[in-house]
Amino acid sequence: MAYLTWRAVRMEEERIMRTSVFLKSLVLTCAVVIAGVTATTAGATPVALGTWEPFFFESTASTALGSPFTFTSSGAAVVTVTDAYCRGDRFTVSDGTTTLGTTTLVAVDLACNTVVSDPDVALADPGYSSGRFVVGDGAHSVGIFASPFNGGGTAFLRIDVLSAGMCKKGGWMTFQPAFKNQGDCVSFVATGGRNEPAG
Repeated sequence: MAYLTWRAVRMEEERIMRTSVFLKSLVLTCAVVIAGVTATTAGATPVALGTWEPFFFESTASTALGSPFTFTSSGAAVVTVTDAYCRGDRFTVSDGTTTLGTTTLVAVDLACNTVVSDPDVALADPGYSSGRFVVGDGAHSVGIFASPFNGGGTAFLRIDVLSAGMCKKGGWMTFQPAFKNQGDCVSFVATGGRNEPAG
């Protein structure tokens, strides 16, 4: 009898979890439609430097809606990608045909107990998957391939100028592709990315 009671409670918990994931996906789908998130005729979304750009992804492993994201930089730049809202989604980031890397592996929060909508807060929280990817100067076409844990969602992209100061105090170790040391990172900045990471 105790087992049947436990099983009934467990089935109800699973039903509630499935319902919450469904509602999350429904709300996010509506947000996509309301926001009018569509790619341009060329299928790309231009992004400005220095601001967070939300992007949306579907419930199965697929390219993020609006991808690729395009920008032009006069020097080395860093592309930051962070998950938000429910924890557990990961992203593989590319520039044209070159894969830059994949965001960090984190524990999946199936119950979505922690919900963070602020990308700065999510980026600072190691419980959310994130990554910082360096590129040289010039025109870029950043592709994002999402690997969601369960249902669609929202994440964020940001492009910033990469400075030599960001290489210091261990900062060089936080980037992908990997740098060999601080000097390698500073050299990348100084040459606008022509000296590729040697890590």
